[in-house]
Amino acid sequence: MSNNRRPTIKTVAARAGVGRTTVSRVVNGSDLVSADARARVLAAIKELNYVPNSVARGLVTNRTNAVALVIPESESRLGSEPFFAALIRGVSGALAESRTQLQLMLVRDQAERDQLTESVATRRVDGVLLVSVHAEDRLPGMLEEMGLPTVLAGRRDAGEQLSYVNSDNAGGATEAVRHLLGSGRKRIATITGP
Repeated sequence: MSNNRRPTIKTVAARAGVGRTTVSRVVNGSDLVSADARARVLAAIKELNYVPNSVARGLVTNRTNAVALVIPESESRLGSEPFFAALIRGVSGALAESRTQLQLMLVRDQAERDQLTESVATRRVDGVLLVSVHAEDRLPGMLEEMGLPTVLAGRRDAGEQLSYVNSDNAGGATEAVRHLLGSGRKRIATITGP
């Protein structure tokens, strides 16, 4: 085989002495393959350095292996607040373990909202993590109506319908003060942003 061509599922099947369906089943983790055939396919994949075509796999599995991190904020706020950089690093690190691609989407105006809507409607992402949502934002409701798995980082009010992950700010502050008092501090202050 030429070094210029990537091996295909057909190449792997020929090397392993099995059909393309068997290779596909092994790649997709199906149990409908004998141990012997699985071992031959895995050996052929390793030998050929075969990498499955993610577009073809997506057609079979109906998944993109991509999650959108949607932040409805300006670039200046995104760049000036360390919270966003830490959040992006954390989400990216967690997704890397599952081989899921992170798509960062800023939604600052109607054109970008339309782009997000198109991505969701055409299922270019498997889910959305929505960050920094303001009380009047219609984006969470829109995503819920479209049926895309969506999780909010924080919640707008106690009646939030979408799944969310929320920080316990009051509990964290209480623990911090307890720690400071326990270490002998007498005068404790807090500095907050606007």
